Amino acid sequence: MKIFQDKGKTLLPRVDSIFLISRLLTVIATIWIFLFLKTSLRESLILAVLSATFLIQMGIFGYLVKKGKYDLKKPYLSIIIFDLIFISTLINFSGGIKSDFFLLYYLTVSFSAYMLTLGVAVALTALVSITYALLVLGDVQFYSLVPLILRFGFLWFLLFAIYFVSDYIRRSERRLLNLFDTLNQRTAELEKSQAHLEMIHEHSRALAGILDIDGVIEEVMNIMGGLLAYPASGLLLSGPGKNFIYRGRNIGGQNNFHLKAIEGNRQELLRLVVQQEESATVNDISTRNDYQPLKTATRGVMLVPMIAHGKTIGVLTAESPQAGAFTERDEKMLSVVARSAALAIDNAMLHRRMEELTITDELTGIFNYRYFAEKLKEEQRRASRYNLPLSLIMLDIDWFKKFNDTYGHEVGNIVLKGITGVVKKCIRDVDIFCRYGGEEFVIILPQTPRIEVSRIGERIRQQVEAAVFGGGDNIPELKVTVSVGVTSFPENGKSHDEILSIADQALYRAKGAGKNLVCVI
Repeated sequence: MKIFQDKGKTLLPRVDSIFLISRLLTVIATIWIFLFLKTSLRESLILAVLSATFLIQMGIFGYLVKKGKYDLKKPYLSIIIFDLIFISTLINFSGGIKSDFFLLYYLTVSFSAYMLTLGVAVALTALVSITYALLVLGDVQFYSLVPLILRFGFLWFLLFAIYFVSDYIRRSERRLLNLFDTLNQRTAELEKSQAHLEMIHEHSRALAGILDIDGVIEEVMNIMGGLLAYPASGLLLSGPGKNFIYRGRNIGGQNNFHLKAIEGNRQELLRLVVQQEESATVNDISTRNDYQPLKTATRGVMLVPMIAHGKTIGVLTAESPQAGAFTERDEKMLSVVARSAALAIDNAMLHRRMEELTITDELTGIFNYRYFAEKLKEEQRRASRYNLPLSLIMLDIDWFKKFNDTYGHEVGNIVLKGITGVVKKCIRDVDIFCRYGGEEFVIILPQTPRIEVSRIGERIRQQVEAAVFGGGDNIPELKVTVSVGVTSFPENGKSHDEILSIADQALYRAKGAGKNLVCVI
């Protein structure tokens, strides 16, 4: 059976201290009886025992209130019951119906109405009424009936008035405190979002200072995987044939920068986002076939286009195993990252195009030695950091000095251009083809293992040997061959200088073994 009302949180001060102060009235009544009333030895002994018990209760209760770590329900109940006995004794010893100490009952009933449930408070008030009636029954006269009825009536009125008022206050407090809790929660969420946005802005501003596309992509993946902490996320750029290719992925906090293509029939959602230039959030992707998630357990998906200067250059994706995981706030945050990433990538592309004007060989149109030297350092660092393979091909035109002496430098330039075209057809777009010297070329092949690069070197040698150069404008049809040196990282060399030196040794061996050969070290 429930006895006490739930106190919980309240806007009102705790009644514990007020309750203790109110009991001082009982102390005053007891002192008055001892000082001004003549009592028998028996009555004095009873009052002494009750007074001692009263003081002990007050001391224990005061200690518990001061500590504030104890449940005071049982002490309250024991004190209320004791007060019923003590007050009744005081009334009996001080004149019965003539005693004004019946007013102390009002304190007991008031606190009972505030702290006890209605049923228990009514039972206690009924017990007070019966006890008081028994105490004054022998003294009741006709003229005292009305005052007695008023005493009982006010007692019961006080009970219901205090109970219903306190109950209303409690319910109002509960609603108000719930509102405060909600407000505090919303405020905390807002402050957290604000702090989150500020950090995103700080990281996004840092993107503007990165002039390398790979560096931009790495920083964006760090933001999505670390700062935003998505379970899975990716950065896609438009590839050949308007297909999308993952340039960066983060799954479970781990970045992956290997290129990853997407099945053609599962790119429709990406194409729709790019076409409409609007973000898309899917609560449950498991029932759809127009998107290829990074993880099979993915349910919630969010896609935000990267738009720079009115052109969509890619899409940022975020995934979660929880359906409906992404909110409008998440979309706004990722949109901030997408805008900054798009501008940073566009800026890096522009920087690359400007660099190409100064890093390309004027004759062949491929990269020059200056660019090769910097790019080899960069690719070697990248391969070392992410534990990726890296290969190098160096080739030299056989007997090219004699060729120039025989046919002239103009024809030699035609052969250089022709060989450039042949080699380009044998390598990938991501491979870096450079002119190393007069008749020497070098190719950096990122993410290419040793077994594969040896086949590429042999294919280049065969294609050059089979090609015919010249054949017009009084220039005879000419054939040339090349010697090829091949090496790979991390199998050979730790620094970019060592890799280049080993590739040069491989080329020297190929030329020393009779030329028109591929040598792998």
